[in-house]
Amino acid sequence: MSTTNKSIIFLGLAFAISWAIVIGAHVAGLSQNPMLAAPILAAMMTGPAISALICAFAFEKKGERSNALGLHFKPNLWWILAWLIPILVGVGSVAATILLSDHGYVDIGAGVRAAAEAQGQDISQAPAFATSTWFIVCMGVVFGALINMPILTFTEELGWRGYLYGLWRPSGFWRTSLATGAIWGIWHAPAIFFFGLNYPDDRALGLGLFVVFCMLLTPIITLVRERSGSVWAAGLFHGTFNAIGGLTIAAISTPTFPWNGIVGIGGFVALAVGALVTLLIQRPSAPAAQTAAA
Repeated sequence: MSTTNKSIIFLGLAFAISWAIVIGAHVAGLSQNPMLAAPILAAMMTGPAISALICAFAFEKKGERSNALGLHFKPNLWWILAWLIPILVGVGSVAATILLSDHGYVDIGAGVRAAAEAQGQDISQAPAFATSTWFIVCMGVVFGALINMPILTFTEELGWRGYLYGLWRPSGFWRTSLATGAIWGIWHAPAIFFFGLNYPDDRALGLGLFVVFCMLLTPIITLVRERSGSVWAAGLFHGTFNAIGGLTIAAISTPTFPWNGIVGIGGFVALAVGALVTLLIQRPSAPAAQTAAA
């Protein structure tokens, strides 16, 4: 079967599964219940993985399925960078927000303590370090990233940076990155519009903004995927990025749109810098790099 047909079937299944879950939940009235948002959106994430597995088993030879999905576990330096780069992007987004707006820095630990007290929780017996900024940040970027890594690897990333990457990479790094980024952003549309993902107060505008956001982010994560030779590293990147996202909001005073953490203007600036660095590393004319699968 041709790459084009494989791509169409993969994308059709991924979108059908994910969108059916979210739109179905909305039609059933579940989008009005904040407690159900997380499990519904988590279920949505399985669409690309289910589609990737179906396509890999249907269209790839038995001995080539793992390779088609990018499931190689040979850590190298880029696995470390897969963890560090999202942290740098997060720090950059906070710095850009503080420099470009009137939103200042907020001590994360103090914010957590204030929120707990506002909810009537007694934290006087809790160890002092448990509500300190350094502890909260470390928990997020270490344990949060490690918890998120397998979840993101075997949901979204198995599809986008696993199966689809394998199909499209021969067409060129930048064509693959930008096309995947646009599709990835569009795939989020029902979650943004019906559940307010990332842009709860600006849902219609968020539909377009998040496509641009994903197109800026994807070259960076594709570079990590390529140089690491594994979808696992992409999962680590994505997991760390998601973990750091909440911290970028907590570190900013009144983080309202368009200065709402990593998905706001500050995040766009940081990602644009990251995409520029990626351009310097991965020239448009560069041939496909040899990966661990080669």
